[in-house]
Formats: sequence, structure tokens, C-alpha cells
Amino acid sequence: MNGFTRASVSLCCLVGLATSAWAQTAPPPPAPVATARVAYFEVAPSEVPRTISLLKTYRQAVQKAPGVTRVAVLQQIGRPNLFAIEEKWNDAASLQAHLASADTKRFSSDLAGALLAPIDERLLAPVAVQAANGVVSEQSIYVLTHADAAARREEIPGMLQEFAAGARREMGNVLLDATVQPNRTNHFTLIEVWTNQRAQESHVTAEHTRKFRAAFAAVSGALYDERIYKPLP
Repeated sequence: MNGFTRASVSLCCLVGLATSAWAQTAPPPPAPVATARVAYFEVAPSEVPRTISLLKTYRQAVQKAPGVTRVAVLQQIGRPNLFAIEEKWNDAASLQAHLASADTKRFSSDLAGALLAPIDERLLAPVAVQAANGVVSEQSIYVLTHADAAARREEIPGMLQEFAAGARREMGNVLLDATVQPNRTNHFTLIEVWTNQRAQESHVTAEHTRKFRAAFAAVSGALYDERIYKPLP
């Protein structure tokens, strides 16, 4: 073996060792960071009118907050004493500032006497999100789904991205965001908006929706919790 060949072999060995060392010490992917929020709550039936008034006041205040992208206040269809708030923020700092704000604290305080159980708040990081491709109206339908993966959680983001891409191509889709809870990375939330009930019902029976639901059922760790809402005017 001549000197050039020995040098080439040595260089290859060094490159191989360096590559192996880098692969072993490569940093893990960054942890998901929450930039969205969904809050669910149930009030006494007699408190529904007051709750609607509080939610509208809250929405008006949040729409002026720095860093807000959208805020929706929602009433569950068929269960009028169940409500939800859905928010998206430009960044984590804006969301955290909002959570500590006087408007948020005032709303929680004013609502406390009406609640039948504590507010269920989920802070959410993006998995497959994009800007809305339509306008929300009084006929729009919101769907909030909590999906819990018990196995193969590393496959779920790809499944959600494929599902979201298909749904966004459907007639009547306004929004479909797939998100994950940073503190429970096997907990996912789907946020859907459809122009009307007919569009939402068509989506439920679409082939790609059935395909996603069947695939997720194989890894699910809990009930696929889908709730349908109307936006408060």
C-alpha cells in the first residue's frame, strides 16, 4: 500500500468515526412550544345567558391583545351549557402574556360562580397548521377533537399532516390545525372550521377521513373525543 492509499484510508476512517460520533451525540429535536390554547368549560343551565355575555366581552378584549392571531368563543351544539375558547398566538411569549393578563384573570373570576367543574385548559403546539382559507360566519361549524395516542406516537405527526392536507382540499373547509400538548406529547387536538353543517358532514364521510380514523384507532389510548360547536355571534 503506497503512502497516498494509506492516507486515503486513514482519512476515510476519520470521517467515518466523526460521522458516527456526530450521529451518537446529535441533539434531540426541539421540544414543542405552545402558541395556541383551547379551554373547555361547563356552566349551570341557568347561567348560559350570563356566560355568553362574558364570553363576548372576553373576545372583544382579546382581539386587541398584542400577538393574537385569532380568538373564537364557541357554544356546543346540542349541549348549550358547554362552551369552549379557541385561540392562536404569534408566539409563546404572547400567549404567556395573555394568560397572565388582567383580562384573562377577570374573565376567570367572573365565570367562577357559574362553573360546574374547573376549566379544562389545553396549551397547544403546532404539528400541521396554516392560515385559514376562508371566512368564519354564523353558519360555520367548529369541531374540536382530543385524540390520545397510546402507541407509535412518533408516527402520529405524519398521519396528522396527511389528514390535514386532504381536509384542506375539501369544499367548505375554512381551517384545519393539528396540534400537540407540549407537556403530554401523546395528546393531540384537531381544530376544524367548516363553512356550514353540510360541509362538515361531507368531510366526516370522506375516504381520507375514514382512512385517518381507522389508522388512529389502531394506536389510540382513549375515546376519540370530537365535539361540535357554533361560534357565538
